[in-house]
Amino acid sequence: MYSMSNLVIALLIGGGIGGVTGWYLAMTSRGDNKRKVIMDLESQLDQAKQGRADFEAEVSEHFAQTADLLHKLTDDYRAVYTHLANGAEQLCGDRVSISEAALTVSADDAADKPHLVDMAQPLDYAPKKPDEQGQLSETFGLDKSNSSAA
Repeated sequence: MYSMSNLVIALLIGGGIGGVTGWYLAMTSRGDNKRKVIMDLESQLDQAKQGRADFEAEVSEHFAQTADLLHKLTDDYRAVYTHLANGAEQLCGDRVSISEAALTVSADDAADKPHLVDMAQPLDYAPKKPDEQGQLSETFGLDKSNSSAA
């Protein structure tokens, strides 16, 4: 009934149509997947940018508030100092000058507190006495009587 050539031609035409249809569907679905991935990545990028902008705004606000508080603290300290200076002038008269007393250290105070006057850089090693061997010596900590017996 049907010849073999008709069957082969129908098979090739059907395979070609099926192949083209499959290729088209694969490309469109893969393209949608890429678009979806790109949209997700752009969304994540926008969220990250917004999060960073929010964080930068919080940091700026924090340091602005810190600067205001330090300014207020300085003003309050200045007000307390002025109050004490005025009170000292009113109550003690010429006997005490708080501005000079606050800025100078007397020799008697330095003599009473020698640990504050004589300061030295801390050492990063234990100093040795002149008649002792240092810790880096080869014989440090060895008893000579035990070493000769061994």
